[in-house]
Amino acid sequence: MRVFFDTNVLVSAFTASQGTCFKVFEITHLSHTVVIGEFVLAELERILIKKSRIAAEDIKELLEELRRKEVVPIPQNPSVIPVCDPDDAYVLASALEARADILVTGDKDLLEIGDKAGIKIVDPRTFLEMLEREK
Repeated sequence: MRVFFDTNVLVSAFTASQGTCFKVFEITHLSHTVVIGEFVLAELERILIKKSRIAAEDIKELLEELRRKEVVPIPQNPSVIPVCDPDDAYVLASALEARADILVTGDKDLLEIGDKAGIKIVDPRTFLEMLEREK
């Protein structure tokens, strides 16, 4: 399964090592294909530098590790499906361009779109339940 994580899930995964987002990322990283967007990487870097207590060197290493995954460029036409937040349009377009099977997000606007975008969109808890059923 090709899995695309929204920035909010990655921020939570890397700042709260005991939470659902961390568990979801760890399981997916080991047993599925993680695809990521250049837009998400840029947003992740900006947020971690500004709002986390993670050391700059650790952020750099984390981003280098993520860049070893399949990374899609920033979409040229992000308005595939209308969304309220322009950043959400880039996330959704990136996930579609990556041919992801599933987009994992905590964003309410993206979750409301559901399957209308041609991709399954779920929150981290729902995705964790899906992963646990696979076992």
